[in-house]
Amino acid sequence: MNNTKPAIWAPGDWNAFFGFGTNILVNLLTLSGLLRFVLKMPDQLVFGRILPATGMMLFLSTIYYAWLAYGLAKRTGRDDVCALPSGTSVPHMFVVTFVIMLPIAAKTGDPVKGWEAGLTWVFIQSFVLMAGGFVAPIIRKITPRAAQSPSKLHGRPCSTTCRRGSSWR
Repeated sequence: MNNTKPAIWAPGDWNAFFGFGTNILVNLLTLSGLLRFVLKMPDQLVFGRILPATGMMLFLSTIYYAWLAYGLAKRTGRDDVCALPSGTSVPHMFVVTFVIMLPIAAKTGDPVKGWEAGLTWVFIQSFVLMAGGFVAPIIRKITPRAAQSPSKLHGRPCSTTCRRGSSWR
């Protein structure tokens, strides 16, 4: 075990901070627009439940991933470890809104029923993703190295944001 204390903040992190913040803002504006104007959800539900819960999820997941990255950096002595940003996915928002929530809301006339269907879908999807975590190592073994992402080829913990830019070793 390496006792080197990792840096909590480096000058290059400002770029990630503002990029991540801008991405979150755009995602929340997109989510609000889809819920309010496409699904016609009541403002009380959007601003009273959904957005506060999303904010809490963003905060807790960011803290959790930062803690994991800090622990990895401390254990390995590496200074190029970063936390994987998490949050809402805009493409996924559009799929769930237009393929699942909107048809149910239109059929029932109740946008809350559409929201409940969306929550059910996300709940089921979480089990599919967890199962994928067990299947992924098998798929990685049979997939040619050239088809795998550069982050796996070069041992980087994260390919989206790194303190040293995108210089691969």
